[in-house]
Amino acid sequence: MRLSVLLGPYLLSGLIILSAGCYTSPESAPDDAVSRLIVLLQDASAEVRRTAALSLGKIGAVQATHHLVAQLHDPDPRVRQYAAWALGNLGEQLSPAAIPDLIMLLSDADADVARAAAQAIGKSGAAVAVPPLLYALRSDNPVARLAAVEALAWLETPAAYPGLVDRLQDAHASIRQASVAALGELGDARAVPLIEGRLRQDRDVGVRAEAAYRLGKLGNEGSLTTLRSAVEEKSGDERVKRWAQWAIVQLSGPGAPGSKTAPAP
Repeated sequence: MRLSVLLGPYLLSGLIILSAGCYTSPESAPDDAVSRLIVLLQDASAEVRRTAALSLGKIGAVQATHHLVAQLHDPDPRVRQYAAWALGNLGEQLSPAAIPDLIMLLSDADADVARAAAQAIGKSGAAVAVPPLLYALRSDNPVARLAAVEALAWLETPAAYPGLVDRLQDAHASIRQASVAALGELGDARAVPLIEGRLRQDRDVGVRAEAAYRLGKLGNEGSLTTLRSAVEEKSGDERVKRWAQWAIVQLSGPGAPGSKTAPAP
C-alpha cells in the first residue's frame, strides 16, 4: 500500500530520495562494499554519512541494520532521515529490534525525519509497533501525531480505526486530512458517514477535497447526496467540486456519463 493524500505539505513522496552522486551498486553487492559503507557511517563529514546511509538503503543491506539504527541518533537530521529511509527499504526483513528507535523518531524536531521513520515502521509490517503508534496518536506533538497516522496507514491494521477516528477532530488540518486518507485506505465502511461529515463541515479545503476523493473509493449510494451538495455549493472551492464530481461518477455505476479517470488534483 502507498498512502498519499491529494494536497498538503506532508506527501510521502518526499521520502523517496534520489540524490545525485550517491554510491550505486548491484543488488548482490559484495560484502566488502557494505563493510566500507558501514565504516563511512562514522565519518566526520555529515555529507559522507548521508551518502553512506543512502547507499546502504539502495543495496538493502540487512547486515547493516544495527549500524543504521545507531545513525537514527545522529546529530545531523538528514543522516537520521536517510538512515530511517534505508531501514524502510528492508521492508519485512527489518528486525523488530529496530522498531523502538524508529518510534522515538516520530517525535523528531525535523518533520522529514519523523515521516521517514513512519514509513519505515509501516513497511516493516511489525505488529509490535501498533501499541506505541496508537499511543503516539495522542501525543502533544503534532509532528508525532501526523507520523503515527501515516505509519498506521502503512500497516493497514484494523486496530487503528478508533484512533484515526479521533484524529478527524485534530486541531491541525494536515492531521485531519491524513486521517481521512488513512481511513479510506483501511476500507472500513463504518468510516463512510464520518468522511461525509468532513466533506460537509471541515473548514479546510484540503480535508474536504480528500474526503470527496475517498468517498469515490469507499462511499456508497447514500454518499451521493453529500457529494452533490458539494458540487452545487455556490461558494465552494473548485478543487472540492472537481473531486466530488469525480466521486459521483465512480458511485453512479458503469452506465453513468463522464470519465472514470481521476481529475488532476
